[in-house]
Amino acid sequence: PMNLGQGIWLNDSAEGNLRSAVAVSRATQAFDVEGEKAALLVTVAMNDEQPIAVLKRLGDLLLNNKADRLLSADAATLLALLTSDDALTDDVLSAEFVVRNEHGLHARPGTMLVNTIKQFNSEITVTNLDGTGKPANGRSLMKVVALGVKKGHRLRFTAQGEDAEQALKAIGDAIAAGLGEGA
Repeated sequence: PMNLGQGIWLNDSAEGNLRSAVAVSRATQAFDVEGEKAALLVTVAMNDEQPIAVLKRLGDLLLNNKADRLLSADAATLLALLTSDDALTDDVLSAEFVVRNEHGLHARPGTMLVNTIKQFNSEITVTNLDGTGKPANGRSLMKVVALGVKKGHRLRFTAQGEDAEQALKAIGDAIAAGLGEGA
């Protein structure tokens, strides 16, 4: 692997790949490799031009001394930082809330949540921290319900855009109010 600086290393392969892919691995705790900090490894397999956009965004983060954001970001934010042009300029905000609904996040409260999210322009993802940990598009009822949220599960909302702060507040208020099912 090649040290890119700021604790980030790159490993790549341009030969023998069946398809292009990018994988990101982050150490629980940074460590030293021959006196250099190692905290994150980006592995790239190239079969076409697709990974170049990710590498360009990684380069932009490094040049702007913002690569440290990759070291502490959750999965959804990490993905946004490496795949979205807006992530470099807009701050990505996140908040966690606990679902108190007796039957979790089924169709009715899920609809209330998605309708709350749709009131805002920001890109919003939802991650069930007590489920798979994979982010879902907050504007999709099917994807939100598919998160399998049960009572007591922790949800992380990641919002990016001009009204991200207001969106997270409204989401928190809606969850606290029981998403149409009472608190």
